[in-house]
Amino acid sequence: MTVDSGLGHGLDRKGAGVTLRLASVAAGVAVAALLVADFRLTGSAGRQLVAVALMATVVSAGTWGAARLTALLMRPSLRRARELLAQEPDLWGSDREFFAPVRRLMFLGVVQALVDLLVLLTVYPLALWAGVRICGAAGLSAHLPGPWPVFVSGLLVAAVAGTVGTFFALFRRRTRHAAARSLGAVLLNAAGLALATLVLNGVRLDPAPGWRQALALGAVASLFMLPRITLSLPVPGIASTVLVAYHCLVLWLICAAFACVDPRLHAEGFWQLAGAAAIMWAVEWPARLAVRRAQGAAAQPAPVLPDPFPPDHGFPSGPLY
Repeated sequence: MTVDSGLGHGLDRKGAGVTLRLASVAAGVAVAALLVADFRLTGSAGRQLVAVALMATVVSAGTWGAARLTALLMRPSLRRARELLAQEPDLWGSDREFFAPVRRLMFLGVVQALVDLLVLLTVYPLALWAGVRICGAAGLSAHLPGPWPVFVSGLLVAAVAGTVGTFFALFRRRTRHAAARSLGAVLLNAAGLALATLVLNGVRLDPAPGWRQALALGAVASLFMLPRITLSLPVPGIASTVLVAYHCLVLWLICAAFACVDPRLHAEGFWQLAGAAAIMWAVEWPARLAVRRAQGAAAQPAPVLPDPFPPDHGFPSGPLY
């Protein structure tokens, strides 16, 4: 009876996770349909909701299949690396044998990052395109012509789904603190971009109703958070300069991708783009500080070395010792 109850709870949690994942992807599809000019859903509100749910199901299935295939292919190498780490290190062996598991894990980490990037750039757009075609075959009116609108819509679905999934994670005790930090970073980046549009002449959004501009700012901030890197260098100021330059590149790519988005984000000139990236980096500073504090609190303290001369060492001692 206890086993059945635990199994039931496990199935309930798994079903809730799948439902929240579908809801997150559906929110991404809805935002993409609202912002991408060539992405159109027609018909009654009920038929549009069914079309969004169907496309979200196809995208979720595609990304889940890609993740499972990647895990299946990488599992033997990961198991071998863990076995090597569990073995007693041979201190008298060669450096190549001693660092073999570390090199293997580093290689697997790089491969995983490249696979995640490949899924983001290919699986999301292709799965969304397949969902649009399935909707058409099912008699639901969904139009998304052209490879570039499909690509941008796929990126928006991935970015918004990640942000909405982070919002759902706020209601889980185990993940609420990390989710609050991630969601705070998205909101701060959106606020920084809004500030840049106010103080910089060359950075602006096309005229649109306030809710559409707010939605576009949130979408840009979500896209901005997708390719995240952290950098720590011993020279003060160098890491910040490199990160601002990287953020400038990411923001330039987003501005280029928003050519088919309404309202469109404009950054006219290099210095305006660099200024917007610097403002966003500066406004996001509290979120980065919170992440550093959380990482420092979670880090294991260094082991205390035993005192070679404890108080009962038996050696003669005086007032100076």
